[in-house]
Amino acid sequence: MFRHRSRSTVYIACAVILTTLCGCSRFPSTPPTVGKQLVLTLRVQGRISPIDAQDPSIRRYYFIAIDNDNDPNTGPWAVAFPPYGGNGWVTSRDADRSIGVTHFIEYDAANPAGYLYGFVPNSFFLLTTPPQPPIRYELLDGGSTLRFVIDFGQIATASIPADQIKELNINFITTNQLAVNPNELYPNRQFDGLGPTGQDYITVDATTDRLYSGDDIDAYPVTDPDLDIIYWSVQVQTASSR
Repeated sequence: MFRHRSRSTVYIACAVILTTLCGCSRFPSTPPTVGKQLVLTLRVQGRISPIDAQDPSIRRYYFIAIDNDNDPNTGPWAVAFPPYGGNGWVTSRDADRSIGVTHFIEYDAANPAGYLYGFVPNSFFLLTTPPQPPIRYELLDGGSTLRFVIDFGQIATASIPADQIKELNINFITTNQLAVNPNELYPNRQFDGLGPTGQDYITVDATTDRLYSGDDIDAYPVTDPDLDIIYWSVQVQTASSR
């Protein structure tokens, strides 16, 4: 099952289990185990650049938000417009019930290897579990592409264990400011996410090995190429022991 609520061009192809992931891996290879994995890829028009080379005061944040509750109607939205507050980057239609985002990968100056976090239940997306490294992290294509491999066990919850994850809602979100203060307007803030307002998360069938991919041509205008998402992909794959 695949749902994408924007006009983005989406390609769905049969998955090919990746035997070699080329790039700059920041963690030692982890022996594969039997079970499902996600390969998550984000590409920007410019370069993945958490700290601007010309102006170190400019920071950029790259997120992949995941919801594992098996409900296609509750998924992650980018924090787009005021009033701001909360964690400053992700929310959902049901944020007042702490529903719509269960986990996320964060890549920035404080998380230079792309750590995976979980939101503490009923914390309104404010409290997180301790960080854990992905199975693999790569910076590809001359620095314009991020790729992560994670295991379903890393995005399981007490209510939904890994073998009961049937659907996943996923959004790719970038921003230069975490809009956490509800009393500020953040006039220089930029963000990107899937769809015109960052609310067009994708829903993937987690039970079948498959590659989902697309561009983000109808996104909210972004003037910073290092934040402008131009391609994304989500691959569900089965890992087997060597």
